[in-house]
Amino acid sequence: MRTIDEVLKIEDIGQKIAYLKKGRKTKLPDAAKLYSDWDPNRHEIITDTEKYPKIKITVEKEKETYDEKSGKIITIPKRTKDVEPNRIALPIEQDIVNIQTAFTVGTEPLLDCNPDKTEEGIFLALKQILKRNKIKYQNKKIVRSWLAEQECAEYWYVVKDDDFWSKLKRKVSDIFGNSKPEYRLRSVIWSPFRGDKLYPFFDDSGDLVAFSREYKKKDLDDVEITCFMTITSDFVYQWELSDEWKPVSAFRHNFKKLPILYCYRPEAYCEKINTLRVRLEKLMSNYADCIDYHFFPILMLFGDVQRFSGEFKNRVVELLGDKADAQYLTWQQVPDTIKFEVETLFSQIYGLTNTPRISFDSLKGTGNAVSGVAFDYVFMSTHLNVENLNETMGDFMQRRVNFLISALGSVNSSLEPASNTIDVDVQMQPYRLEDLSEKIDVAIKAKDGGIWSQQSAMAFVGNIDKMQEEIEQINAE
Repeated sequence: MRTIDEVLKIEDIGQKIAYLKKGRKTKLPDAAKLYSDWDPNRHEIITDTEKYPKIKITVEKEKETYDEKSGKIITIPKRTKDVEPNRIALPIEQDIVNIQTAFTVGTEPLLDCNPDKTEEGIFLALKQILKRNKIKYQNKKIVRSWLAEQECAEYWYVVKDDDFWSKLKRKVSDIFGNSKPEYRLRSVIWSPFRGDKLYPFFDDSGDLVAFSREYKKKDLDDVEITCFMTITSDFVYQWELSDEWKPVSAFRHNFKKLPILYCYRPEAYCEKINTLRVRLEKLMSNYADCIDYHFFPILMLFGDVQRFSGEFKNRVVELLGDKADAQYLTWQQVPDTIKFEVETLFSQIYGLTNTPRISFDSLKGTGNAVSGVAFDYVFMSTHLNVENLNETMGDFMQRRVNFLISALGSVNSSLEPASNTIDVDVQMQPYRLEDLSEKIDVAIKAKDGGIWSQQSAMAFVGNIDKMQEEIEQINAE
């Protein structure tokens, strides 16, 4: 295995890119298959016309008739037509992934830090960077991509923005020295569904030392061009393929750390329930066909019809013969067996993925909304699953904060000393219903019992931004 420095020294660009791709130690995700599972309009019940062909219906039966011209009896073949069957596609993968995403990062991760006076500026700048980049919503995009697409990357770069540091200057007077910084940090997400092929380059010790991305773009003439981009600990390289690979740019990003955050999983989160979902779609589609063609009861008459009598509402058919009878052709047990299998499949699909079925029908019988410990008990399996997901996501969020602290020191030289000393711990918080009255009761008991100070009790309730000012106001009142 060649090192990244050895690979970058190769003069032949095509060979260099081939070695950069070989640095990936995991199989490249099959984006087409994953998207076919994700998008219900691409499920096989919709697209596979060989496995689920059209239904052939007899319009007119075969019959014999006398032909006056030829004087013979001729046979008229039956007439048929092809009818499109019911094709019911269920967006189950989307529902499961969205629910798991909401439970994982629906509540923003908590930044646990006790900065001193020299570190308050960089901590405030860190929170402002997260706010400006709308990380609250970007977290959901990342987790959703990771669960559905197997991998996702977040790339950070700098853009010019004078207002960012001016607003921070109002809150922290010494946020920068004699010269005001011109740049702020910005991010973009790369993933397979976005048209990206990702190639992380790991060294022998398993550390990420470089990262490459292959993608396509169109020029002004609508000609598609293949692009390849590589980020190392120092530089960003870009090449384009027309007839052959050609260098486009190479520049130093000036960050101390690799400006890439990457997460990967060996299979999509819903891979294990794929066969169950296929069976459920087939079952419901076939049952819908049965409903269409057999819903209205069929009247069976046995014997010879003597006569019809009565008006519209009291019509009578008189039948003659030893076995004369009239009865409707009805189903006896089929609807119950279908209902049982459908419910079983839904239960297995959501149970195997530890996903609660949150709907009006499933929650309307709970009475008053559960909260606190009761909520955690009801959704215990989901919270335990979130803890497993946080083995990767928690590490991702912590690496992001560590990078941003280092990057802020690179962008703003006055923050560099604090970037080397500040310690910020990211704590993931699974989504749960918050009962404010319950938290206030706990805080009051802890404070009156001498376990917490007034400040700690107020921090536990967590609905106050400027705590010291609030304490002073309480004392004044």
